[in-house]
Amino acid sequence: METRAILVFLAACYVTNGARIIGVFPYQGRSHNIMFEPLMIGLARAGHTIDMISHFPPAKPVPGYNHINLKGSLPTYVNNVTASLARQATTVGYGISAICGPLSKQLCSLFETPQVQNILNTDAKYDLMVTEVFSTNCFLAVAYKLKIPVVGVGSSVMYSWGYDPFYGEANPSFIPSQFGAFTNEMGFIQRVENTIVHFYSKYLFYSYEKAVSEPVAKKHVPDLPSLNEIYNNMSLLLVNSHYSVHGARPGNPAIVEVAGLHIDETQALSKELDVFLNSSKDGVIYFSMGTMVRSDTFDPEKISAIYESFSELSNYKVLWKGNVEDLPKPLPSNVKVVAWAPQYAVLRHPKVKAFVTHGGLMGTIEAIQAGVPMVGMPFMVDQTFNIMGYVQKGIAVHLNYEDVTKASFSNALREVLLNPKYQSNSERIARLFKDRPLSPLDEAIFWIEYVIRNGGEPLKSSGRHLNWFQYYLLDVFLFLINIAAIVLTIVYVIVKKTLSAIVGTKSHATSSKKKIS
Repeated sequence: METRAILVFLAACYVTNGARIIGVFPYQGRSHNIMFEPLMIGLARAGHTIDMISHFPPAKPVPGYNHINLKGSLPTYVNNVTASLARQATTVGYGISAICGPLSKQLCSLFETPQVQNILNTDAKYDLMVTEVFSTNCFLAVAYKLKIPVVGVGSSVMYSWGYDPFYGEANPSFIPSQFGAFTNEMGFIQRVENTIVHFYSKYLFYSYEKAVSEPVAKKHVPDLPSLNEIYNNMSLLLVNSHYSVHGARPGNPAIVEVAGLHIDETQALSKELDVFLNSSKDGVIYFSMGTMVRSDTFDPEKISAIYESFSELSNYKVLWKGNVEDLPKPLPSNVKVVAWAPQYAVLRHPKVKAFVTHGGLMGTIEAIQAGVPMVGMPFMVDQTFNIMGYVQKGIAVHLNYEDVTKASFSNALREVLLNPKYQSNSERIARLFKDRPLSPLDEAIFWIEYVIRNGGEPLKSSGRHLNWFQYYLLDVFLFLINIAAIVLTIVYVIVKKTLSAIVGTKSHATSSKKKIS
């Protein structure tokens, strides 16, 4: 710990004056903001002046942190998505199209708000912009107008188009798209499907960028070059992934993995929750469907099945994050429902033995750090991808929502609770996940300050000047194949002529002998 503190201190010494940073986070889902807010508050506490545009004001004022509130400008996704609606987003086509199409149009409409217009027309001098790499690039126009470098942040494992500015590899032969349900180990047919999804998602993203995002951005910044040009000049990418969980991937210094950045080690339980967790005999099961999906909207027969399953585990307590007034009554006697819980504090409590989750990345990363095995019941977008990756590592059991019955839910729970391999694997992955020279937040701050000090140029790939066919050596392979073909052709001609000459000589000698005889 002392060494880590010294490293952070030395890194901070490089920045003599606090920078002024604008954070632009237009997406209205709280789950994404769970990562962005700690990052920007961390920068403010590191001595920088932060202007943060988002839909979610901080719970309490932070020195150096000025929040520009977008709340009310778009409908937010907080505890208002039904299970049936969420299930519509499980298909690959729906997930990609929704993110790249309607959502990008919705987010770009925020250019019309006075909050964004005030930033576009400000006389303030900024040093850097931090923004999400997600469904649209239209807000890169803000950085162009202010003439400042950009740091991108991905709240999920990075999308296929996210690596493009950095020549990082999202090779679909072994890197699964989070729109699918594959892991790093894919068979031939899975690799075919994964490759199609990979290129289709990139095609849709860049198509909507040209058709939707760019016209809106150019309306407000008329001299704007193509958004793709600005995007490809991004300085740094912070990604919510880690090789211990998602596998080692090719990259470069401009792609920094910071999974766990949002975790607050100081988070504490209320006395009421602490007493409840400690009152369990065999342990606690924590049940949460995240910040969007309402568990009270599950089909009644599925809620009944879950109730019956929990009732049978009478030696366990169940902490259920949900809307108690909307859940069917009566609740099982061992179940306590709360509208909100300090999730990481709950998960790291020694009595918590399993986490029933929808598979959102923020919550499951907390479970990984806490060493808690999971039962994953995914609903939409990347959640199936997340859970299937955890299943591969032996730290989770996957259960389709459509397949939930008393028997299937009980079997999944008992597998995680009673099979010691899940706890053992979870502890091992937790150890690997936490074994780093700096905390994820400290590392993110270091690299952002690096860009402020030095710009993004030193981090850029040496291969960025190459065309795609040069980058993948197709021209070299074609040249070598042609050379080999020419050499083989010459050898073939020489051998053919030599053989013809030898055969001709033998034939002439034979005919001469016949004449003499």
